[in-house]
Amino acid sequence: MSPVHARAALLLGVLALLTGCVGMPTEGPVEVSQVDPGAYTAPGSSYDPLPPQAGQSPTEVVGGFLEAMKATPTGTSVARQFLTTGAQDSWKPERGIVTYGELGSTSGQSAVSTELTDVNRYDRRGAWVRTEDDARLDFVLTTEDGEWRIARAPNAMVVPDSWFDDWYQRVSLYYFDPTAQILVPEPVFVPQGDQFASSLVRGLLTAPSEREQGVFRTFFPQGTEPGLSVPITPAGIAKVALDGDPDAVDEETEDRMLAQLVWTLRQEPRIHAVELRVCDRNVCNPGGATQVGLTEGTALDPTVTGATDDLFALQDGRLVRGPLGSLGETFGPLGQKDLAVTRFGVNLSGTTVAAVTGGGSTLLVAPVDQPDGQAAEVLGRAVDLRTPVWDHRDRVWVVDRAGGRARVFMVADAEPREVVVPGITGRDVTELLVSRDGSRLVATVRSHQGDDVVAARVQHDQDGRLLRVLRARPLALPDDDSSRIRDVTWRTPTAVSVLFTVTSEQSEVRTVSVDGAPGEIATEGSTRPRGLTSSLVSSPAEGSIYAVSEQTITDLTTPELELGQLPRGLRRLSYAG
Repeated sequence: MSPVHARAALLLGVLALLTGCVGMPTEGPVEVSQVDPGAYTAPGSSYDPLPPQAGQSPTEVVGGFLEAMKATPTGTSVARQFLTTGAQDSWKPERGIVTYGELGSTSGQSAVSTELTDVNRYDRRGAWVRTEDDARLDFVLTTEDGEWRIARAPNAMVVPDSWFDDWYQRVSLYYFDPTAQILVPEPVFVPQGDQFASSLVRGLLTAPSEREQGVFRTFFPQGTEPGLSVPITPAGIAKVALDGDPDAVDEETEDRMLAQLVWTLRQEPRIHAVELRVCDRNVCNPGGATQVGLTEGTALDPTVTGATDDLFALQDGRLVRGPLGSLGETFGPLGQKDLAVTRFGVNLSGTTVAAVTGGGSTLLVAPVDQPDGQAAEVLGRAVDLRTPVWDHRDRVWVVDRAGGRARVFMVADAEPREVVVPGITGRDVTELLVSRDGSRLVATVRSHQGDDVVAARVQHDQDGRLLRVLRARPLALPDDDSSRIRDVTWRTPTAVSVLFTVTSEQSEVRTVSVDGAPGEIATEGSTRPRGLTSSLVSSPAEGSIYAVSEQTITDLTTPELELGQLPRGLRRLSYAG
């Protein structure tokens, strides 16, 4: 059995272990019990904004409305008082979030406009959508009982960046890839506090957008509405209940819903287990238990369960592997002969290596430890192949820099395919990464204006066949255009660490989200390696991140511990993937 098929069988086997104790038909809608979202309780001071005051002008009413959305704990009860009776029912702030750096001028009477600067927009799940330099909010006002009230307002929470940073937390919602073999994490922001778990579940109940279809899928049926309450018992049991037609889901769908819930809700530290009820019937594990622990579904891990945690490198031109400090020889063609390899990447299971030879013109694939294995050419006639990378389907992705007009290739079953990636193809690309779940490409792009890191989503059909790669979007990097990007590496399944050359003797590491959302992600350890660092070494599943210079290596998570000199002749240190 091939590694891909074996892994698929393992994943499906784990899904089978999640089989619920109820069997249901497969048609019909599911509805969820609706609750008032209420107020969110989060650490910190509370703020009760003023309700409407008698005699306020239209611009003062709009100003009071925007101020009321800064209530803490978060809630909209005061903000709704600035609306007409009809608008109180029609206003839907849960449809999105708009954050701003500063409020500009507000003007008008029956039609009032407010200017915003440094605007970020988020969808109803809290997923970042885009950044704008400025924007205008339009309000329609009328008089009601002799006072000005808002008859139409934007359907969004509109709050300052600083308030948003204090009261919303960056987390992930977990979906499946189109084949339902592996989970795909999607970064979002949700309110902190007592309703944190409820916010996570409401996000899962939101159907993917048209752009996201083919990138990931959810097993929560269409028509399921947000607003679900998730109480947590003193013992740490999250109780998730869906009400509706029992024909909505079958056992397989319930299993996958449960997997999404477990992986998403494990981000709430108070939760130790999940209990799911569908139409007043419990979903339980094979032993009949209704409470599912947070270790369920480990084979669906987006960092890939079973992936090797060995380090790999070239030692005097030959492939070596093992823990840092005790790298040993490998027994395949690249470990026994110096084939003039300049770059390489090892698949997630640690069994196969893709290597660049011929001065960057040729890509070989060979077994890592098979003594009688052969190295086979899978791509030739290239100009400047960069480091090859692997996804969980055992596919190799590699970019040919091609003199500043990059070409992207994907190799599956020894067959290369050129893939056009808008925003990457044809540009000066120095490195390419692929997420282990296969849903994202990340590339470093060089231009006269400065360096960028861009990310693109990868669409597949339900059989795992590549459909297309969507346009790459830039990630939110520091504004210093003088800094050059020297390397980029996966830090988590949803974040990359970027190595900047600040001066000839100084480097800096910044970690950012792969969705493009603004704001640096705080990490443990140092962001200022000693001396001029040449590369970063980390994996989304490994806790350490190493900064490598020409002769030394430093663990940035514990920089006070000296790891010493690199062995002579050792280069291209990396993890699998």
